[in-house]
Amino acid sequence: MTEPITHREPKGDSTGVFLLLGLLLALGFLASWTWFFIVIAIVFMIFMHEMGHYLTARWTGMKVTEFFIGFGPRLWSFRRGETEYGVKAIPAGAYVRIEGMHNLEEVPEEDEPRAYREKSFPRKLLVVSAGSIMHFLMALILLYAFFVGWGDPSDPEAWRVGSVSSQSAALDLGIETGDEIVSIDGVEIGGFIQFGDLVRARGGQTVDIEYFRDGESIADRVTIGGRLSDAGADAFGGLLEYDRILQIDGVDVSSWDDVLVQLDGKVGETISVVVDPVDGVDLQLFDDIEVNEILPANEAVVGFFGISQQRIAQNVGPIDGVGRSVEGLGQYTKLAFENMWELITGGGLSNFVSDTVTGNTESAQEQLDEATNSAERESAGRLLDADNPDEDRILSIYGAARAGTILSGEGFENALLFLAGLNIFIGIFNMFPFPPLDGGHVVVAVYERIRSIGGRRHRVDYNKLIPLTYAVFLVLVGFGLLALFRDIIDPINLG
Repeated sequence: MTEPITHREPKGDSTGVFLLLGLLLALGFLASWTWFFIVIAIVFMIFMHEMGHYLTARWTGMKVTEFFIGFGPRLWSFRRGETEYGVKAIPAGAYVRIEGMHNLEEVPEEDEPRAYREKSFPRKLLVVSAGSIMHFLMALILLYAFFVGWGDPSDPEAWRVGSVSSQSAALDLGIETGDEIVSIDGVEIGGFIQFGDLVRARGGQTVDIEYFRDGESIADRVTIGGRLSDAGADAFGGLLEYDRILQIDGVDVSSWDDVLVQLDGKVGETISVVVDPVDGVDLQLFDDIEVNEILPANEAVVGFFGISQQRIAQNVGPIDGVGRSVEGLGQYTKLAFENMWELITGGGLSNFVSDTVTGNTESAQEQLDEATNSAERESAGRLLDADNPDEDRILSIYGAARAGTILSGEGFENALLFLAGLNIFIGIFNMFPFPPLDGGHVVVAVYERIRSIGGRRHRVDYNKLIPLTYAVFLVLVGFGLLALFRDIIDPINLG
């Protein structure tokens, strides 16, 4: 992004810079040092983006007159050679001023040979792409640090028990975090998905379980619990698929046989039910659940053991880490492209705007958790099947920092992955083919090169691009303000 050319003497008063640093330190002391780390990391990412433009501009012989962190009022600056470096009051971005970026800019005659517009097509392309290239390089370094420092968690068969649910077969068996499930009924366990398939097929059955704890093999028997199947949920008015029934009319039930005893003769009647929702935080009591029909266990429930998985990271050496990081960069880049495409073409942008403007920011999951009767619960349950509000979420810098702090709290390795993904997203977004984004400059450079084939040099008339530039700028600012507003009134929840 560019600002009007001004001729001001550099300011040497560093009071504003110390005040800004003081505010960042206060963030660390008063909020958390995780917040401080994430904010500094994001500011560093912005700095390195502009450093990419700066280094390639200098290397290709262009004249760089300014390199500033932030926008708005100038806090402090100094001059080295022909370039002024400094800090401005709003640390929400940065910019490098390269002379002669377009035909409307007046450049002194002696500097014209060093203007951007006078350089060759490859040099222009390198300079305007350097910011995004820097983001991908930072993502690659972060992924390398993750794989070499923590390992590769992508092997689906390398897992152990993460958390254990209350009132579950796993808890009854004495399963603990860190245990490794070896087999069920003699069937050797591979990945967590296979384990889930085996469990779901054994709802209400008593099975043999073998698992390892601290290198010791333990064998035992336990009755697998059950959650409602789709058909089982339809047998009740107000219950949802994957609910777990814990109590009927004040009587605890631990198996489907217990449920059948309590439902005997109650078809068409209303009962009181305590359920454990599959995604809920707390148990929920409903006094108005209608019994539509009574189904046998093989139709009504699917098996539920009550554990989550914790991936076991495989060691990655420094040499192998290079290849794994490149592979990871490709995977994350593909995923980012797919998510952006879905956001643009799948109605995500319009949903984000309408939900934010109308105040409809409560998620279906939140509505489900807060439901006080069966009608509200069924309505929220239907919404949940088709709605995940944070899938269509656009984050402001504040929202991104908040997401980073949440993930950092779950382990520093998660912060590395978050920052790698954020770099990839920014690198891609920045290359969208619209001015004032760098991708807009790429399109102009390519167009000028094509029109110049044949020997007659062509330059785009930036007067014609000014309306589009302002329109894109206003759209970006508008989405940015909406995202900031949304992040304040409805902070992102990563579950």
